[in-house]
Amino acid sequence: MCPSSVIVTGSTGSAVLRYLLEVLPTDLTLNIFVRNEDKLLKAFPGLLSTKLPTIKIVQGNPSDQEALLRALENAAVIFQCIATNASKPGVSVAYDTVCSVTDALDVLQSGQKEKYRTPFIVQVRAAPLNPTFAAQEPWLMSTFIHFALYHTYADTDRACKYLASMHDKTPALLDYAFVDTFAVFDAEGTTRTGHELTLTGPLPHAISYADVGAGFCEIAERREEFKGKGVGVRATGKVKATPGANMYYLAVGIKGRLLG
Repeated sequence: MCPSSVIVTGSTGSAVLRYLLEVLPTDLTLNIFVRNEDKLLKAFPGLLSTKLPTIKIVQGNPSDQEALLRALENAAVIFQCIATNASKPGVSVAYDTVCSVTDALDVLQSGQKEKYRTPFIVQVRAAPLNPTFAAQEPWLMSTFIHFALYHTYADTDRACKYLASMHDKTPALLDYAFVDTFAVFDAEGTTRTGHELTLTGPLPHAISYADVGAGFCEIAERREEFKGKGVGVRATGKVKATPGANMYYLAVGIKGRLLG
């Protein structure tokens, strides 16, 4: 694993953190960037008593550059998990976060000069935004999902394209891979049932957050293999379906398309 990782939390970030705390690579140090430290410690009550030599919690918002600079300094891997399932007109959560992260990295690179080390960003995306995986979807389902989640997908797509453009402009600033899944279930679950990575598909339509978190970490471990690519994470075990939240977000998205 990597000597230093930054996790931007949420359901996916929590799954990444839970996996790392279970595996506990010996050379791992963690910077955890969160909006609410108390909420984090409530969800992970044993966090500060782990055997890791260094855990730093940085509380702030993505627009807080000072906080981001403290979190990102000397990071080898950045698990960037901030996006939104609420597909509403004008949403810009993923894009704004990526812009803030790259701006902070630019400041660090300018200040550290030759001591700056290029971090690898594991960036959340979605399988329908990967042309390979999207082409394998039935047309009717693909059309419906894109209609319902149009604003979320537009935000995420813009964020990922911006991240790629910043790498193309200044390759030493960052490396990246995109993490692609379809529907993710069981946000409160902690049991992994198995996953595997794929560049070609096919991807099943369901996976648990716990297995997505493990997939993020495997992509980080194999980053030389996956630089600049969209990597699918597919379940190999039985997924616990929790459709309520997913149906809610589909309803929100449809309302946003029809009513604005």
